[in-house]
Amino acid sequence: MRRHPTGLALCALLAVWLLSGVRADEPVVRDEAVLARQATMKSAKAALAVLAEMSALRRNFDRAAARAARARLQEALADLPDRFEQPYSDRHTRARPEIWENWPAFLRSAETAQEAARGLRTSSLPALRRSLPAMMSACLACHSRYRTER
Repeated sequence: MRRHPTGLALCALLAVWLLSGVRADEPVVRDEAVLARQATMKSAKAALAVLAEMSALRRNFDRAAARAARARLQEALADLPDRFEQPYSDRHTRARPEIWENWPAFLRSAETAQEAARGLRTSSLPALRRSLPAMMSACLACHSRYRTER
């Protein structure tokens, strides 16, 4: 069987592209400040996921685990302004330039999220369910304004 040279070239180019491409779950840069920013956002997301899973009954409510998740979330959100203070952008970033173009507005959004995290109630499932929507709303509002879609 004879192989078409164009087909072989396309396969070779595809293989090179797939093997050399940046994976979405790998750090895009080696800059310590950027890696810290990514780690902070991943930590906040993981903590919020625990609380959301409990609220949705996909995970049993556990007061100690809920409090630990709230503490991790509060810690991550407290670090947020410091993590975003220095502008950084590359072809893989999801941060919009509006963060740095209107820094005071971004700081207000960060403070709103911090207040919502302090307002999370983890003493019981009903308390968590009442307080979690404010946290989710703060996250979504900030992301809709300062984060690009993929």
